[in-house]
Amino acid sequence: TLVFGAPNKRQINQTTLGLLFLQLLNYTDRISCQNEAQEDIVRLYRYIEENFRTASLSEAAALLGYDIYHLSRRIRQKTGRTFLDILQEKRLLQAAFLLKNTALQVAEVSVAVGYENTSHFHRLFKAYFGCSPKQYRAKTDVFSAKS
Repeated sequence: TLVFGAPNKRQINQTTLGLLFLQLLNYTDRISCQNEAQEDIVRLYRYIEENFRTASLSEAAALLGYDIYHLSRRIRQKTGRTFLDILQEKRLLQAAFLLKNTALQVAEVSVAVGYENTSHFHRLFKAYFGCSPKQYRAKTDVFSAKS
């Protein structure tokens, strides 16, 4: 149960929305798009969902039939975000899931979601969630115990 006014309410909401978004991505094959640009963005999200560990803008561009510059601009115009922003969010949400639901060490989680440099992963994770991966795991363990 979510507690409103809790000090980490923002973190809980971000994680919940992220997980909901990831669940919705599982149904992208059923989404009907009004135009080609929307279809391309759906295909891009599907590509990131399926390949987040190794995904790259150049591979996505080849898959969608665009040059890197054009695809990068199209992503920014349609989503207001960059390819890297979208990819990092997917990786970080997956890392949060693994931290909460597995006994993998933080370094193992880092590699599992596509970050070879663990200190870089720590910086990104802390910037996104407001705490270190270890602190996040400790907080989610507390919530799991209360449920």
